[in-house]
Parts: sequence; structure tokens; C-alpha cells
Amino acid sequence: MRLRHSAILTSTCLALWALTGCSTPPSGSAPTAAQAETPVPTAGGHEVLPSERLADRLLAADDLDPGYAARPAATTASPEASVEGCPQLEQLGSAADNPYAMFPNQGKQVFTGPGRTELTEELYSAPPKDLSAGVGRIMTAMGACPSYQLVTATTVAEIRTQTVPVPRLGDEQWGQVLTVTASGRRTVVQQNVIRDGAVLLVVSGSPAEVTVHAQTALAKATAR
Repeated sequence: MRLRHSAILTSTCLALWALTGCSTPPSGSAPTAAQAETPVPTAGGHEVLPSERLADRLLAADDLDPGYAARPAATTASPEASVEGCPQLEQLGSAADNPYAMFPNQGKQVFTGPGRTELTEELYSAPPKDLSAGVGRIMTAMGACPSYQLVTATTVAEIRTQTVPVPRLGDEQWGQVLTVTASGRRTVVQQNVIRDGAVLLVVSGSPAEVTVHAQTALAKATAR
């Protein structure tokens, strides 16, 4: 399966970006995931939001800790990549380069943080039943293979996946940690996916950053 956006999922894109010359998060820490004892209420609803309203609800650098800055959007196309060793991901990617593209209302922001780490936030909006069914299919495919390869013209990355518990935020939650090894270097990236009503939040970065910032991102994304 050939893909145009480096990988089929944001967290793999982020990990591969880190390993191919931009930054490498500390590799000695094991992934962790905090859990809330009770769901945290938010102001999400069933109104489908257009992309321009989603853009207004994305985190800004001022919403984060000191040392974070928005990273300019890439001006060149990402290299093609192929996923090998995971038929479920291959089937998922056969319909579209980016599986989240099924939700046309969307917004995205990327931040660099202390130590040249990177944090990515994405927002999508669609009717709640469409979000739930679509994301369920995506996350099932992402968790189907404990390992696979991501191959570009210059890099072969070994991807190991682990489903992890996440804080009980919003209506539905999914969490996954990916350990990506390429060129003898390793990085760990966590992706938390939260649906609250008609809004879907995807936060990707180091496990510690995602744990700290996911609730802040959700609160802003679902504020009325």
C-alpha cells in the first residue's frame, strides 16, 4: 500500500519525523497512561462544526507551558511510504491516504516543545454516530498488528504498537503507544483519540506531553 502522507496515522508520522533528523524525544522512559476515576464533563454537543470554527478551538502556544511554539506548516510534500506486514492497515489505507479524511471538517496544529519534542493536535467534526463508527474502524485496524514496517525511499522503520488505557474524557476514548525504530534510533509516541459529541480530538506526542495536554485540548475544543 502506497501512502502520500508519510504514514497512515499521525503518531507514526510524528515518530518518523523525529527519527529522520529533526528531533528525538528521550528514549529511556517507558510509556505511561494516566486514568481518571470518573469521566470529566465537557461542553461538547451534537452540532457539527465547520473547519473554520474548529481552527478557532485548536490550542495556541499560550495555552501550553512555556517553551512551546507553533511550528510552520511544511512547504514540501511528504515522501510516499508503504506499510508492510499489517493487512488490516493496508485495507484501511486503500480507500484514502489519510483515514481521518473521511471527516471533511477538520483543523490541525503542530507545536515544538522543550527539547525539540513535537506535539500535534487535530480536530474533526461530524455527526456523533459517524465519528464513532469511523474512528472505531480506524483504531481497530491500528491495533490489529503488534508490529509492522513503514518503508520510504530512504528509511525502513520498525513499528511496534500497544493499546493503552487513557483518561475517561468525553464520550469515547482510545489510546495507543507506538515504539518506532529506524536507523538504530528509537522513539516512543502516544496518540490519544477522544470523541465528545460531534467533535473528535486526536493528540499525538511523547506519552508525558499527551497525558498533560489532552484534557486542556479537549476543554478548548468543546467550549461553547
